[in-house]
Amino acid sequence: MLTFSATLLLLILAVPVYLAVVSPTDGSTTSAATSGLASWNPNVSCSADLVTIRDVLGSAYPHQALNGSRYQVNSTSGGIPLERSLSPPCTITNMSGQAVSSLVQINGVSLYGYGVKTTDCSAWYSKQNGGARYPGNQTVCTNAGQIITIGTTSGYMKIEIDRDWLGKGYCGPNVPSCDNATLVQEQSNGSISLDVQGFVFWEGPYHWELHPFTAWKLSSAPPPPPPSNAPPTADFTWSPSTGTNQTTFNFTASVSDDHDSPSAIQVRWDWQGDGVWDTTWSTTKTAQHRYSTAGNKTVVLQAMDSGGLTTAKNHIVTVSASPPPPPPPNAPPTADFTWTPTSGDTSTVFAFTAQVSDDHDSASSIQVRWDWTGDGTWDTGWSTTKTATHTFSTAGNYGVVVQAIDSGGLTASATHTVTVTAPPPPPPNSPPTVDFSWTPTSGDTSTVFTFTAQATDDHDSASAIQVRWDWTGDGTWDTAWSTTKTATHTFATAGDYSVVAQAMDSGGLTANANHTVTVTTPPPPPPPPGDFSIGVSPGSLTIVCGSSGSSTISLTSLNGLSGTASLSASISSSGLVFMWPTVSVSPSSVALAADGTASSTLTISTSLLTTPGTYTVTVTATIGSVTHSVNVTVVVTIL
Repeated sequence: MLTFSATLLLLILAVPVYLAVVSPTDGSTTSAATSGLASWNPNVSCSADLVTIRDVLGSAYPHQALNGSRYQVNSTSGGIPLERSLSPPCTITNMSGQAVSSLVQINGVSLYGYGVKTTDCSAWYSKQNGGARYPGNQTVCTNAGQIITIGTTSGYMKIEIDRDWLGKGYCGPNVPSCDNATLVQEQSNGSISLDVQGFVFWEGPYHWELHPFTAWKLSSAPPPPPPSNAPPTADFTWSPSTGTNQTTFNFTASVSDDHDSPSAIQVRWDWQGDGVWDTTWSTTKTAQHRYSTAGNKTVVLQAMDSGGLTTAKNHIVTVSASPPPPPPPNAPPTADFTWTPTSGDTSTVFAFTAQVSDDHDSASSIQVRWDWTGDGTWDTGWSTTKTATHTFSTAGNYGVVVQAIDSGGLTASATHTVTVTAPPPPPPNSPPTVDFSWTPTSGDTSTVFTFTAQATDDHDSASAIQVRWDWTGDGTWDTAWSTTKTATHTFATAGDYSVVAQAMDSGGLTANANHTVTVTTPPPPPPPPGDFSIGVSPGSLTIVCGSSGSSTISLTSLNGLSGTASLSASISSSGLVFMWPTVSVSPSSVALAADGTASSTLTISTSLLTTPGTYTVTVTATIGSVTHSVNVTVVVTIL
């Protein structure tokens, strides 16, 4: 499949040559269409009318107009309603009230100006086709060109292999009858005769199109044989998934086929799996059934396509005998609890965990509440959370009570004694310990050293210990007290410095640690890397079709860079281009001396068939690993 890439953009370099399709050229009336021709594209189920370009253009032939065409639908539109549709209607009703086939076949045409339509690329289906990402997250571009009746020089139609059709896989290398990659090889000035198929669409107010374009073949080749028929696929779901002999089950079939639409597939049902079909063939995919007895029922679905091929799918549906008996009368829940630690003092955080059960409710739905002192006052509200914590403020034996309540309002309680003692006296205070590390371990006068203190204490947490720093060991503290344990410092001169960290706890006791930090003189900076600059004069050109223009490319060595520069040129345009200008750089390799200059000439050439428009020419120069580019704007005009 053609996607938007630099390689595939080469397709748009195909030379536009004006050629045409075999149809009357003597001014006679349009030919009558032959109906009922088979589609060559296996993804198109419509039948085609055999027509000419003159038939489509109508009385305006060889010019383009909506009025006068048999495919005009109303005052503003013609052909199918939506040009990107993956399922276009097979027929349309024209202004005369006649139903005509929207899929047509036109024989004896030549193709020109075919290539990738770079202005119509996307990674997403259009909204009319759902707006989802294309398979594989690929980016796809529409392919477009013109056809004209062989033997004529005017009266064209545009063809477009739509990006949604390529993204869906309805056209592309995997569909030989709609291979967009090989079609580019069939462009000619009338020497190659093609037969084509597609849906007629008026791209107002400009021209008539075959869009979507669906198939092509050489006129000398027979039409492709229709694909062989395969059996349909079938499966089904049902709801509810289980039930009793009082339940009405709803069954829904899902089917697909390689030729028929799902709505055309017929199905029938066997509710018992006994080989006797309980329903007749029908395109309705839903059915209902209620079983009179309990058991595991094998339900069989059979699907049949228009070719008479069938497939079957079965599932087991479980049917119970009768509803379960009513639940027994409600009983109170049961409740108990554990706690950790089993004993402690007034600084201990006790964790309590309740265990509950009930004859009707799940344990997770039972609510509990707590009384920490057994005084009859509940200290927490009702909650389904079975864990709680508590710290007792005084020593003693506490009768802790948990109460559980079920959804019926019945309750149960459990009580245990928790022993709480007085806390031991704190140990005497000792000075903290302190040390520190630093990164990097050595450096120069430009280095920012990061110092990290490690402090501990027998009473205070490490985060509460304060530290301060003396960067030179001169007895003068260079920072104030802080609980932040990190600090940075840069030494102004080289030397060995005795750095001191002092730590202090909440009792005012202190401790010191010192280490020697070596600071050196910084090395000189490295020389700047070699480089070059690139310039162009003039930076924009206007060229008349059939002529050429040039600009001078200048290279200047920077920081002593020398070597051989390789130059190349590329051209791009934001518009649709049928014939590109050619670009070249001469010489394509120049020697650049250290701190010197060199030059080359960019030449842009056009022919009378070059597509007018604005182009960007990019010249790229490379010396070793150094690459620079410069752009030249080129405007190609007819006069």
